[in-house]
Amino acid sequence: MENSGGKLPGDPFFTHCHRELFHAQWTELLDDEFVNAYEHGLVLTCADGIEKQLYPCIFTYSADYPEKYALMHIGSK
Repeated sequence: MENSGGKLPGDPFFTHCHRELFHAQWTELLDDEFVNAYEHGLVLTCADGIEKQLYPCIFTYSADYPEKYALMHIGSK
């Protein structure tokens, strides 16, 4: 605050920081081990004792802005 005349950075700065944080999180989540499991599946013994090949799924929030989310829900009514 001392170096900026008492003002906070503007919205573009915080938008950039949010984007960088988002991508850094995905980089950590999508490591080589996960990508291999996503492509080839995992063989696990289930509760019934049968081995099954399971594939992880990623579900994402598709409305990246509140305005898009509101429009999606308004349009569906």
